[in-house]
Amino acid sequence: MKKTKLLLHTGLLGTLLLSGSVTALADEAELVPIESLKPAVPMVKPVLTGTGGSLILSDSPESPKTEGAYYRDTVTGSFRVFWHHQNMTGEPLTVAVAVTNEADEPVMLFSEGIGLATDYYPDVAGQNALADFMSNHAAQKKEAILQPGESYYLTALTENTYTASGIANFTAYTQKGHREATVTVTTLGYKEQPGSPLDVPILTKDMHVRGTFPHADRTGTLQYNTSSGNSLIRISSAASGPWSDSMPGEYEEGWNAVDGGTVINNGNYGVMYHLNVDINNEEDVKRVISVYDNPSGGAGHYVIGWGKDLLQSPFVNYQKAWKFTEFTVNKKGKTVAAELSLTGGAAGPQTLYFTNSDVK
Repeated sequence: MKKTKLLLHTGLLGTLLLSGSVTALADEAELVPIESLKPAVPMVKPVLTGTGGSLILSDSPESPKTEGAYYRDTVTGSFRVFWHHQNMTGEPLTVAVAVTNEADEPVMLFSEGIGLATDYYPDVAGQNALADFMSNHAAQKKEAILQPGESYYLTALTENTYTASGIANFTAYTQKGHREATVTVTTLGYKEQPGSPLDVPILTKDMHVRGTFPHADRTGTLQYNTSSGNSLIRISSAASGPWSDSMPGEYEEGWNAVDGGTVINNGNYGVMYHLNVDINNEEDVKRVISVYDNPSGGAGHYVIGWGKDLLQSPFVNYQKAWKFTEFTVNKKGKTVAAELSLTGGAAGPQTLYFTNSDVK
């Protein structure tokens, strides 16, 4: 038996309308030349802690040309799935995540935030999915009670050349005893829903990454001192190599359950950064704080949670910075909760610039 949730069916007519409160839209955004924020001194890097359940990353093959499965692994308890696949099969394709109960007792499956979108532009699909996920990921919802052998499907009918991008939190419990349950997750694309996702052969990977990682979240504290003037911190920088400016604890080694071996999720796609941002005003007067996001490694559309606001950028490239917030602090400063993740289809790192100026 199959339990299917058709969350999205879009094509040439448009994309999913977002739910929740989105307080800054692209046509309201302010972009400035990145050179106007330089020079800027690096902020002290926080030590990040891995938290939350495991993360399943499905990004390979990123542009499948045939039907098939993309990744499969077992997880226990709480987990997040991030998937990003461009349909290059030549005709519409259903891109899906399937959760299968292989145990001998019923399993209850709950969601804690689902974001899923399709679009011709991969980074727009990624932005819409992430914004939708961030607008509802605090609420838990029972998705299904899976009997032994049953599967739950989360699907998006995706037009040819369009990209399906998704991010979803799930928790699996046994119906009896409410213990953490083990389930099998399969990401796949098909024209007709299979009898069992476990029977679908897995396609050969490409240069992109698929794998399972220990934690889906990172937590830490950023500190900006007004005496530093213009300052910057890079988030989702490369894990290693000449372009790496990663923070301690930012990256974890994962494993590829299909092909074997360890993997690194460069950019930490699907990882949510939960940051307390401490603004320390070291002057005796109020200061105006401005914060910008610059995709110093490329371009894309981005999403940031800042306090109670959910903010979305227009298209921005490495030559520009998106001014996403401005506020006044008194002598005591201020602490703001920030939440962000690199959107599917967009390039990192996200370099945050902090500036301060006189109150006018």
